[in-house]
Amino acid sequence: MLLLVVAFVAGFLSAEGAAPDKPNILFVVIDDMGYGDIGYTYPEFGKNITTPLFDKLAHDGLILDRFYTEWLCTPARASLQTGRYAIALGIESELFLSWTEECLDRDQILLAEPFRENGYATHMVGKWHLGYARWECMPCRRGYETAYGYISGQIDYMTHLLKGSQDFYSCEEDGDKMKWSILPNSTGQYSMELYTSRIKDIVERHDADQPLFMMYNMQAVHGPFFAPESYFSPNCTDIANGSCVMQAMLNSAEISISEIIDAYEAKGMWNNTLLVVMSDNGAPATMFTSNVPLRGWKNTLFEGGIRTPSFIYSPNPEILVPRGRTSCYVHVSDWYSSLIRWTGGWDALEELSKGRKSQINLLDSIDQSGYLFTGENSTCPRDELLLNIDPVGNLAGYISGDFKALFGQQQGMNDDCETGANYSFHEDGVNWSVPRLYNITADPFETTDLSETHPDVLEELKERIMDYMVEMTPLQCTLPTIDDAFPTDDVSYFLPFDFPEGFIPDWATYAMDPPSFH
Repeated sequence: MLLLVVAFVAGFLSAEGAAPDKPNILFVVIDDMGYGDIGYTYPEFGKNITTPLFDKLAHDGLILDRFYTEWLCTPARASLQTGRYAIALGIESELFLSWTEECLDRDQILLAEPFRENGYATHMVGKWHLGYARWECMPCRRGYETAYGYISGQIDYMTHLLKGSQDFYSCEEDGDKMKWSILPNSTGQYSMELYTSRIKDIVERHDADQPLFMMYNMQAVHGPFFAPESYFSPNCTDIANGSCVMQAMLNSAEISISEIIDAYEAKGMWNNTLLVVMSDNGAPATMFTSNVPLRGWKNTLFEGGIRTPSFIYSPNPEILVPRGRTSCYVHVSDWYSSLIRWTGGWDALEELSKGRKSQINLLDSIDQSGYLFTGENSTCPRDELLLNIDPVGNLAGYISGDFKALFGQQQGMNDDCETGANYSFHEDGVNWSVPRLYNITADPFETTDLSETHPDVLEELKERIMDYMVEMTPLQCTLPTIDDAFPTDDVSYFLPFDFPEGFIPDWATYAMDPPSFH
């Protein structure tokens, strides 16, 4: 199986031709991949893993050396889907939990919606984790024609269980209704292979004359840390060795992408496709994962928690001008404006916004299409970004130019958010008495605190953070919990909660048309 990646790396650059007006977008989010979990980042530090396919694609495309995302999966995915910072969505303190009313505001226009209005077919495969309190929270009600995967934050790769309950589904729009199917028969099959097969099937059935927006929210390399024996490298087969397990998971990720690219090529679509790859946040602190040489881990605002691997690639230079790498700042929210504008969907976005409270003039997303894709703009479009303001953990962070300021204890995610509590969105919501200041250009590993020697810079970045406090919205983690949330003793499956009164589905065979929403 590993020979597939080697053969692909040797021969995937043969395609030639002109880009269409609306190129296909294959957007891949790798889950919890740290800066040290991919081959091309800081190779001089030595690594126990190899990623030949990702390295080849990255070097022949454009490596985003300073790609920043959010500190945790739900905030990162929400920012990608909406073009807003987490503070504007009420998810700056926690990830979405399965027994609450947390959900992306219906007024937010998600990324797939303008693509669909602009003539694209839109599909999502893999992880959602953006709320499922109501049917209207689900991906098939938020711009995706179909979705397939899991709605929570993680599942077992083979059983597809979370805490003993099933979380594997497919959905599709059917007129003004949504068809929802539970997939218990998938149990025992490696989920990464199921996602790959699903995407290949979509591509094979797709009308190549219609542009395709494919969102692949990959399960790898998130825990539980596992891969079948066939994915282990011949020289590293010890399942008790964290590096061997991580290499096997990375192998499964690369094989998945390799097979998907083969499907695009067989359909004659690859030469008209832009591939975007990113990790949603830094790696967690485990024996399997690495953010080396960056400081910190997932759930913190240190570089290891928010600066992640990302690159773009196309075999067609008219879609992407290959330029090696860039040190310009790119934030996860920037994909929203950049991709929508570049593919001609901005008019569709403006039209969609007329019937919603969403104000596209307030987007935190910066259109970087002229810089990233065409190279027409040689100036870095972004020179500063807000990292977060967390009124529960009383911490905040901001980057401007060479400098990065952090305030409060960077102890990781604070899970003490209380239902119904009122947290301050003002100056007293941050612990300013614990400051850190780094020159992340000269000191990217955050070894030297400059807060005492550069108090003027620290104060300026503090003021920038306070300016953003007016954009903060009520915290979703304070929303009420739901006593009869699924799964229950009768329904061993993760599902939205707004069923018709008295209706209990048979989770093993369940398929229904939920109420329609407009």
